[in-house]
Amino acid sequence: MKRCATTITLIFALLSFATAAFPWGSATHAYIDGKIGKRLLFDAQERYGGMGPDLFNFMFTNPALATYLYGQTHTEFMKVWDAAHTPVEKALAFGFVSHNDVWGADMTAHHDGLTFGQGEGYVIAKAAILTDMLKTVPEFAALGLPDPVVMEIAHNFVEYGTDILVKRADPLIGQKVIVAAVLRSPDFPRLLIKAYGGGVAAAAGISPAEAARLITATELDFRKMIISYGQALTLGEATSRGLLAEQLAAFATAFLQAYGIVLPEGVDLVPLAELGISQAMQLCAADFPGELAATVDEVRVQLKAHDIGY
Repeated sequence: MKRCATTITLIFALLSFATAAFPWGSATHAYIDGKIGKRLLFDAQERYGGMGPDLFNFMFTNPALATYLYGQTHTEFMKVWDAAHTPVEKALAFGFVSHNDVWGADMTAHHDGLTFGQGEGYVIAKAAILTDMLKTVPEFAALGLPDPVVMEIAHNFVEYGTDILVKRADPLIGQKVIVAAVLRSPDFPRLLIKAYGGGVAAAAGISPAEAARLITATELDFRKMIISYGQALTLGEATSRGLLAEQLAAFATAFLQAYGIVLPEGVDLVPLAELGISQAMQLCAADFPGELAATVDEVRVQLKAHDIGY
């Protein structure tokens, strides 16, 4: 009984983090920062900075630290802005701040949609609809997943699906994501260490040097993942969907196994992930362009209102 209770506690600890961790996808943030960016010379830095707050989202082995870091990067984002001084650092920090969950891009995804999902967030509202759709798919229902887990998986399908839809607004978004990651200045991990290193050391009970190494290693893994993600988005929609379904299935397996959810033997999550992403795309295709355009305008207004510029 104690082991079961511990497993349930871990699952809900992760879900409390993950529910907040997947609003807009990386390509959507890169697109937004391409529209609101201040200096063409620093376009890649602004875009990578805009994707950067999600770099700790996949720390499934330490949900407590992941929850802490999500809160830091999404609500204590001004620490990065305050730590930035050079033009390159300011470009990275500009993108980073634009992402935030308080008044930035993630607000419309997660808390208050502008054209759909008012009062709850565009992604949240779409995920609720998709959850009901998934429950009607026999192969998905046979997994026997708890409702909160199904909802979280639906969030991810919407995130990946809308990132593929961004390709319709900007067919070169995959290449731009790759360029942003490849050209990412080494100032970025140093900014993160300056902004969050002390807090990570205290939260994890490790030394400042160990915290710096943790941040550096996590950012490097994220950068590699972003390059792979961008490569998938350079291809046609059907191929992109298949490749991203493989990535999402791998994450889902790690997510479930780390927290005691054992799937039936022989289950292949890739076809289910591809189906879910496809359904999310169909669900969002008509109104996502309007929500994306409205979010770009809103983030631009909010950045000016909060005196974020360089």
